Amino acid sequence: MPGPWRYCPVCSMPLTTKMEGGRDRVACSDDSCGFMHFGNFSIGCAGVVIRDNKALIIQRGIEPFRGSWQIPGGYAEADEPILEAVEREVREESGVIAKVRDVVGFRHSVGGSIGGPATNIYLVFRLDYVSGEPSDADSEVMGAGFFSLEEMEDIPGVQGLSKWAIQKALAVEEFGPGLAPDRLGGPVRPGFSVFGLGGNAFTEEA
Repeated sequence: MPGPWRYCPVCSMPLTTKMEGGRDRVACSDDSCGFMHFGNFSIGCAGVVIRDNKALIIQRGIEPFRGSWQIPGGYAEADEPILEAVEREVREESGVIAKVRDVVGFRHSVGGSIGGPATNIYLVFRLDYVSGEPSDADSEVMGAGFFSLEEMEDIPGVQGLSKWAIQKALAVEEFGPGLAPDRLGGPVRPGFSVFGLGGNAFTEEA
């Protein structure tokens, strides 16, 4: 791997570089192994939960950006379906139970541009409120509550991406659904999470 990695994580042979896809990539020197490093990537997810025309936001209790306010979210584990990840993050950070309805947007950031080493894709979901009251019981959270966009103007440190996501989620009510989990027509395979316009747009076998 780049940096301190010198040996293949699969077979322990020395690493070298090989041309693949138009660029040199870190790879195992043993052709029979086949290991090649395509980069460091992470998947983030966050949830916009609307109740009575107010959105759920939490105040970060840890760095980076300690003290700022944002929609609840975090990282999806490598073996965790994305729907479960965002519902878990909302529950853990705010105490609110909510269920995914659709995707309202996403952000892609190239490695290092948001302070971390990995290239990241950050999916923003709209969730339907089910139960629970906002709580700051989580050790990573200093505050939590439902606020209107107007009220957020008087709260210092509300992150711009969160405001954008909330605006998108509220606009979806007027202009129609976003990308929804395709539970009926999508290809069903272990580990798949398929989304489509209208929720059932993808019917072709993969």
